[in-house]
Amino acid sequence: MKRLVYMDWLRILAALAVVTIHVSAGVVTDDAQDYKSPWMAGNFYESISRWAVPMFVMISGALMLGSTREITILSFLKKKLAKILIPLFAWSVIYYANEVRKDEITFSVADFIKRFATDDIMYHLWFLYMIAGLYLITPLLKILIQHAKRKDIEYFLILWLFASVFSNWLEYFIGYRFEIELFFVTHYIGYYVLGYYLFTFEFHAKWRILIYIGGIAGFVTTFFMTYHESLKIDEPLEQFWYDEHSPNVLLMAVALFMVFKSSKIGEVKVPWIGKVISQASFGIYLIHVLVMQTLYEKFDFVWFDLHPIIGIPYKVLLIVTISTILVRFIKKVPVLRGIIP
Repeated sequence: MKRLVYMDWLRILAALAVVTIHVSAGVVTDDAQDYKSPWMAGNFYESISRWAVPMFVMISGALMLGSTREITILSFLKKKLAKILIPLFAWSVIYYANEVRKDEITFSVADFIKRFATDDIMYHLWFLYMIAGLYLITPLLKILIQHAKRKDIEYFLILWLFASVFSNWLEYFIGYRFEIELFFVTHYIGYYVLGYYLFTFEFHAKWRILIYIGGIAGFVTTFFMTYHESLKIDEPLEQFWYDEHSPNVLLMAVALFMVFKSSKIGEVKVPWIGKVISQASFGIYLIHVLVMQTLYEKFDFVWFDLHPIIGIPYKVLLIVTISTILVRFIKKVPVLRGIIP
C-alpha cells in the first residue's frame, strides 16, 4: 500500500496527544485544585487530546482492513501478534521491575503472572491488550469487510453507536441502558471499522462540513461539560466526557481524520523530525510513561513548577524528545529492537 502522508500526520499528532493526556492528568486529578486557572488549563489540554487512542485504532483499522494482500490466518497472526505480544511482555517486565525498585509492589513470579494476565502492571499498557484482541479477530473481520457494501458497514457502525456510545450516554444521564447483547459491535472494534470506513469511502462536501462542525462542538462539549460536571461531585474530575466512547470524543476523532484525509492539510510534506516521530510513535507510546516517571523522580530540576498553560506543553515536548531519542537508540541495538516494533 502506498504511504499516505496524512496517516503520518495523524500518527504524529496522536503520539503528542497521548503524552499530553498523561501529563495533563496530574493537573486535573489533583485534589488540591479548585477549578481555577491551573485546573482549567489542564482540562483544556486534556479535552483537546482525548481523540488520540481512537485515532490510533482508526489508523490500524484503515490499514489492516484496507489491505488487499492475500495472507493465511496463521501467517497474519504470526506476523502481527509478534509485534504486539513481544513488546507487551518486555515492557511489562520493565515497568514491573521499576515498580519493584520503587517499593510500590513486592516482587514474586506469581504476582507478576497475575498482574500480566489481568493488565495490572502499568496503566497505559492496556492499549496493547486491546489491539491484540483486534488483531485476533481481523482475519474474520476482513471476510465481512470484503463482502460488505457501504450500507452494510454503515449498519455495523449504527449498531456500534447504539451499543457503545448512545447506551453509555443513556446510562450516564438516566442511570440505566438497554441490555441487548451486541458484543460483536462493541468497544474499540467500532473505531477499528470506522477507520476503514472513513479511509475507504468519499464524502460529499456538505457532510464534511457537518463533520468539521461536529468536531468543534465535540471539543467545546468535552471542555465545558467536564468542568460543569466536575463541580458537582466529590472527586476532582468527572471523567465521562473524556471517555473514548463518549459522543463528543467520537466527533473530535472523526473530524480530525477527515480534515487530514480530505483537505490540503493532509498533503503537506512531513518534515524530517515529523517522520522520525511518526516512525517512533508506537515506541513513544510504550516508553513515555517510564521517561515521565524518571524525570519526576530523578531529574526534578527539569520539571519546572510552571503554570500548566505553559508547563504542560513544555513537559510534553521534553518527554517526546527524550522518548524519541531512546526509541531510535533501542531500534539500532539488535538484542533490543524487538521490544519496539
